Amino acid sequence: MTASAQKRKQVPVLVVSDATGITAERVISAVLVQFRRQVQPVIQRRPHIKTARQLMRVLDEAEQHQALVIYSFVSRRLREIMREQRRRRPLVIIDLLGPLLRRMQNLLKAMPVLHPGLLGTVGDRSLRMAEIIDFTLRHDDGHGIETIGQADLIILGVSRTSKTPTSLYIACNHHLKVANVPIIHGVQPPAKLFRLKRPRMVGFVIAPEKLALLRRQRYRGRSVEGYTHIREVARELDYSRQVFARLPDIRIFDVTNVSIEELANQIV
Repeated sequence: MTASAQKRKQVPVLVVSDATGITAERVISAVLVQFRRQVQPVIQRRPHIKTARQLMRVLDEAEQHQALVIYSFVSRRLREIMREQRRRRPLVIIDLLGPLLRRMQNLLKAMPVLHPGLLGTVGDRSLRMAEIIDFTLRHDDGHGIETIGQADLIILGVSRTSKTPTSLYIACNHHLKVANVPIIHGVQPPAKLFRLKRPRMVGFVIAPEKLALLRRQRYRGRSVEGYTHIREVARELDYSRQVFARLPDIRIFDVTNVSIEELANQIV
């Protein structure tokens, strides 16, 4: 930490909202950055506050840390509670949304719908998509087994059956968290797969000739012992079917002559 950063006063800030609070956080960040030479804000959001009890807990926390409280409540009831608490507590509490709502109501001669989160819908959707894609990438090719139970869909299959591209296509176009796990001949699949409660799983099978061709193409037409030979390929596929038979709720899809788009639509 630089000497100038050490001199800056740390200011805890709680942003409280009955929606996500993202917009309020951006607004207060834009204000406080103008004081960056003297102040180092530590901003934390407390989103989706819907009840008086939740609000009291947040205010108790703010009082404990002597935090500045910024709130953006669409709910008239929660704004009234905050105005009352502002008189009772030794806190700086600032209403970000209420005064502007009243001004615009008087100016436009119209009533606001008072529905939390209208502005945040698009932003929330973008954040959700980022989480879905991140999850899918972190659970590619057997990784992230410890959290695989959080997946909306699990794809199983031997190598080169289009598990990864199908996972990403479904994640991006159907907004599902997808994990994919390779089936390797002679290797026991992760035990956790068999302990999951009501998982949504699909297994990929393919014609041995097509799989052998795909694997040779990966190596520019060269044969790789134990990987591209048709007998070994057929043995792997037989083993994958044995694994699928141990998972009673799994759905099997033949990917031999199906595009990724068509396959994804069939699965979903």
